[in-house]
Amino acid sequence: MKGIKNKIAVVTGGARGLGKEMARRLAQEGALVIIADILKDAAESTAKEIEESGGKADFYEIDLVEMSEIDRMIDWVIEKYKSLDILINNAGINIREYATEISEENFDKVMDLNLKSYYFCSRAAARYMKKQDNGGCIVCTSSGNSKKFTTKRTPYCISKAAVNGLVAALANEWGRDNIRVNGVAPGYIMTDMVKEGIAEGIIEVDKIMTVLPNKRFLEPEEIASAVVFLASDEASGITGQTLFVDGGWSVNGLPED
Repeated sequence: MKGIKNKIAVVTGGARGLGKEMARRLAQEGALVIIADILKDAAESTAKEIEESGGKADFYEIDLVEMSEIDRMIDWVIEKYKSLDILINNAGINIREYATEISEENFDKVMDLNLKSYYFCSRAAARYMKKQDNGGCIVCTSSGNSKKFTTKRTPYCISKAAVNGLVAALANEWGRDNIRVNGVAPGYIMTDMVKEGIAEGIIEVDKIMTVLPNKRFLEPEEIASAVVFLASDEASGITGQTLFVDGGWSVNGLPED
């Protein structure tokens, strides 16, 4: 895709899962990717895998709920690589409890990582991107649960709905600085976690299929491709948008057998 080659990209939560696939895809397009994750060994391993496959990668150990660490990470990227062109806010968690039962501590854990870290990472990156002739691009991982809500994940749903608002608000404010901000909202994806859930009987595939117009799980590569598209010059006219990559789940009005 146009405008990815030789760019400096940071992917939070990039050590495994969807974040790993996003990092791998960016590297395939020629970006130098920094894996920012609390899982140091996994982040280092992912960076090594990318380099062994011909890409360029580095890693940075960070606890993204410690906001002071975020500024230090961005400063480190600028000091080492002299620019920051792409930020992918992807790190996230979900704690499954009924709304009447979840503790304040667990509510804060979800909000701190899923929303607050996105804001402070974006802010830290934008302060540098504003000074660059080419500006920059930020892509945030939202969720189909920002629009289609399910029980026992109220804080998660709230945080992801707020991410969509964050995307729009920051895009509006930073458009004058040549900084684009967009989001990608994945639906049901065939990740390792989902495979384990199916094997253990926690995830009921037949029920899920009733709400998916395309009648299949998506692959991580399909989400990563959407992220890389929004980060590329191919999407130069797109900002403030959340793209639902969910197989039509968000527009299904009535479940079907």
